[in-house]
Amino acid sequence: MIIKIFRKEKNFEKETIKFIKKIYKNKESSFSVALSGGTTPEKIYNLLSKENLPFNKTDFFEVDERYAPLSNKDTNHKMIYSSLIKTISPKAFHYFDTSLSIKKSLEKYANELSEKPLDLTILGIGEDGHTASLFPYSKTLKEKKYTVAHTQTDRFKIKDRLTLTFPKILQSKKILVLIKNKNSVLKELKTPRKTFTEFPALKLIKHKDITIHALT
Repeated sequence: MIIKIFRKEKNFEKETIKFIKKIYKNKESSFSVALSGGTTPEKIYNLLSKENLPFNKTDFFEVDERYAPLSNKDTNHKMIYSSLIKTISPKAFHYFDTSLSIKKSLEKYANELSEKPLDLTILGIGEDGHTASLFPYSKTLKEKKYTVAHTQTDRFKIKDRLTLTFPKILQSKKILVLIKNKNSVLKELKTPRKTFTEFPALKLIKHKDITIHALT
């Protein structure tokens, strides 16, 4: 696990873009990236959209989504599309189709996911330790078979979530975690005191190639 601490937002953004570009440089053929929602990566996606990268060879995937109409202002789809997808020409943008039932949406998305590892998964971590839509004490934390799942949370207005599971996330070749002003989260990652059931993001630190960019 590599942790890089940044004091200035400009440096945080610059180094994150540099990190992503380096992965692209070392990849000659098709590329797959899973994108998280939230306010922290939004500026990164905006900056990334201005880079001259082979987006036409890139399959973008959602890490997770609120089960709400895609027109809802709080959906990850809306943020990812407006900040990145609409200004580039990707090979494809795969997302949880919330116009379908939860079961059918999960089935459709699972079929779109390749059995191959994602080249890069970009994640955030909440104050409670959740990552993607994998929340503390959720039974989905112990999922070993399925690549996607339906989860629920009482912490946010939209309770139903659709998410990649840990088996798929940890299969990724590289994981990049973006954190802003979450010193307690950083402290727990550096010196764990909780179980991964209490703080799900602890599961990530076992990954062989994980980098954390933290703005403090």
